[in-house]
Amino acid sequence: MPRRLAIVFACILFSINVLHVTGVFSADRIGGAIPLFCPFKALTGIPCPGCGMTRAMLSITKGDLQGAIGYNPFSFFLLFMVVISIVPGRQAEKLPSIAPVVMNYFFIVVLAAVLLFWFFTRLLPAL
Repeated sequence: MPRRLAIVFACILFSINVLHVTGVFSADRIGGAIPLFCPFKALTGIPCPGCGMTRAMLSITKGDLQGAIGYNPFSFFLLFMVVISIVPGRQAEKLPSIAPVVMNYFFIVVLAAVLLFWFFTRLLPAL
């Protein structure tokens, strides 16, 4: 994930979390205000592999981890990728040289798991 995009995403998620925790407004209100449009679902009628990510992230913000798993269990991997992507360069240099290789394989395994999950839980039942 590009670092700038990860930083923007992390700032938005952090802001929503602060507003929710301080009681300014509920994360549930945000979920109803965000217009959701999935071109894949609009064309095929089948939820895409990322469907439920917005609701899952809002559930994580509220501390509802079980709800996040229900919406999209891979939301935690997205959050992990964002956290890893915003690690400052100085800190990243301290990691062992094998870390980028391990992370690449980790992301490939997660992507394969996402696609398999989508195929068996969303695509096949829709057909």
